[in-house]
Amino acid sequence: MKIFKADPINQINVLDTIVKVNQLTSFDMIYVYHLLSIGTTVKLYKTNINLHGDYMFDVYFKKFKIGVVKISGIGKQLIGDLTEVEAKISSLSKEKYLPLKSLELVIKSKNSLKMVG
Repeated sequence: MKIFKADPINQINVLDTIVKVNQLTSFDMIYVYHLLSIGTTVKLYKTNINLHGDYMFDVYFKKFKIGVVKISGIGKQLIGDLTEVEAKISSLSKEKYLPLKSLELVIKSKNSLKMVG
């Protein structure tokens, strides 16, 4: 008797990496915060690597830079050598008529993984 319809070893797993956007008030976020909502797609462009070896990405909504993201650990391995990545807004904190207080993004990585066990 099969419980699962597909063979789990041959499936493509999607791993989500959640990152927090920093320096929200330093860039153009005040011009576009009213257009941002959960599920909105943003682009991340790699700018440099910091002293600890973490990737630094600028976060853009259309042509507006809204902040900076640091990706380290396993997230760095999932992104690999990509210089441009798409992400979606997973959560945001804002009050009416005021800019965002915090913003978190979900980066999806489609890498083929094998189940161990």
